[in-house]
Amino acid sequence: MEARIRTWPKVHDDQPKLLGYAGFKAACMRIASVDDREKTPNFGKQLVSLGTVVVTPPMVIIGIRGYSKDRYGLDSLFDIYAKDLPKELSRLFKTKYDEKGIERAEKSLRHIDELFAITSVLPSRAGLEQKKPYVFEVAVKGGDIPKQFAFLKELLGKEVKIDQVFQKGADVDVAAITKGKGFEAQLQDGESKRNNTSQEKVSGLLVL
Repeated sequence: MEARIRTWPKVHDDQPKLLGYAGFKAACMRIASVDDREKTPNFGKQLVSLGTVVVTPPMVIIGIRGYSKDRYGLDSLFDIYAKDLPKELSRLFKTKYDEKGIERAEKSLRHIDELFAITSVLPSRAGLEQKKPYVFEVAVKGGDIPKQFAFLKELLGKEVKIDQVFQKGADVDVAAITKGKGFEAQLQDGESKRNNTSQEKVSGLLVL
């Protein structure tokens, strides 16, 4: 299960770039800082806030997917996969390498409206016991479609690290998933209360 991203930001740049990455929550920490915002009650005082440590193992570009738009949404026109894929991917699906796939895709670029990178992350490289990898799509923006395709073709089958996608100190949006605990999470957060058991209806004997 992966987090679903419905919209991707627009990039006003001629250089294509990947807009997403994957990570695993490793720990929580406390961050001590000094409030440097003027005209605030805590200006000049020390603040303690919570932080999350995220492990970001290398991401492998295993394929390229091209979409065309119609009045119903996006339709996938082609999928291209790398020749040498990680052996762990056999737990999810099997792909057949097509030698002429890139050539046919280049001929159909005039019908393509959006390009995505099909990426894979191995949890074992983050220190987790899970062997099955995660496979998800990452949008590519910047430049025109031929530039984006050439950018992805260069990365196909290679590893991408976090510093190749995001700059140090940049602000990012995070989409995450949890294993879920039903109504238990709402009770712990104080969003709802448990009913008094004495108010529950029970079967009994009615004596007249």
